[in-house]
Amino acid sequence: MEQKTDYLIIGSGIAGYYALTELLKSNANITMITADHDYPYNRPPLSKEYLRGEKKEKPYFKPPEYYFSLKNVKIMLNTKVESININKKEAMLLNGDIIEFNKALIATGGSPRRLGVSGENLRGVYYLRSLRDADSIKEAMSVSKNPVIIGGGFIGIEAAASMATLGLKPTIIEVMPRIWTTFIGEEVSRHLQTYFESKGVKILTNEKVKEIVGDDKVNAVITEGGKRIDADLVIVAVGIKPNVEIALNSGIDVNNGIIANEYLMTSAKDIYTAGDVANIYDPNLNKRRRIEHWNNAWYCGKLAARNMMGSNEKYNFLSTVWSDIFDIHIEAGGETIDYDNYVLKGNMSTNKFLIVYSKKGIINGYVAFNWDIKELDKLNDMIVKKMSISELPK
Repeated sequence: MEQKTDYLIIGSGIAGYYALTELLKSNANITMITADHDYPYNRPPLSKEYLRGEKKEKPYFKPPEYYFSLKNVKIMLNTKVESININKKEAMLLNGDIIEFNKALIATGGSPRRLGVSGENLRGVYYLRSLRDADSIKEAMSVSKNPVIIGGGFIGIEAAASMATLGLKPTIIEVMPRIWTTFIGEEVSRHLQTYFESKGVKILTNEKVKEIVGDDKVNAVITEGGKRIDADLVIVAVGIKPNVEIALNSGIDVNNGIIANEYLMTSAKDIYTAGDVANIYDPNLNKRRRIEHWNNAWYCGKLAARNMMGSNEKYNFLSTVWSDIFDIHIEAGGETIDYDNYVLKGNMSTNKFLIVYSKKGIINGYVAFNWDIKELDKLNDMIVKKMSISELPK
């Protein structure tokens, strides 16, 4: 069956949803196709307040009935696009249907990386990416005695904090020497690890998982170092891989994500990309990168939509990220790994501090625990203006 639409959005995550909100201003026909089973929802609560049961309602951006009231919008759930004919501007669906479009956005996000070890498909082993994943894990947590989390990144530590808040005693297994190695420097990472341990979270670093064992259901995780960790619930949180299959099948340039120009257009005319799947040039950090942060997905979704509607705006955004862990609100911006000096304000022991990073004397990033947001806004401006660390207010 052939269908036509003005704007096609592939993906219903943060970037896809906010592209939709922007495109609604055009009064054009919009089709959103998503492999997800649910209408667009907010992902950050899935590892935090929703997982803990503090918010009973599902974190939809809008209730499903809202979309039924939009006469010019069609949302196709549990549907996959196989490829795009970039010359004919036609999307081929896995079910054989074809959708003709004027302009399209690929905002397919990412999928959890698999461990690739024996036992990863046992009952009781979960990946946390979707709303349905969170629902399954919540149910498993309610009867768990020995939860184990493989991976000490964002999802891993947020899930561990949620478990500990509920009285569970999770174990984090991390292959690197410390948690959060891809996000924060060693000083903050060591401090955070000590704080987690004080909350009853056991952290094993420098340990690579060899296998997950159990008859029908998981009962232990075995590391290459020979450790056996009892487990009745395992969350694998070792990062995501960008969902680039549609681009690859369509002849669109891919390299650690879908390559986008400064207007978020791909190598194919009138086809854009945004969110976790997009590889963009960051003018503030002077490098290409793929950014897996909520704020960036929000910004890119709206920017891509405006450019699809005829605007000509370049990407120019300082990506920031936040997390809420126990009683700590964490904010970070810019570069938090590649630095040669830093300034500490506040006191790490009280969990109220700011670390400002610099490289060659220029401020390039920060990490803040429970810090004044107004000061961070000023710091964001200093990073964009590439100001000297010597200009940092005392």
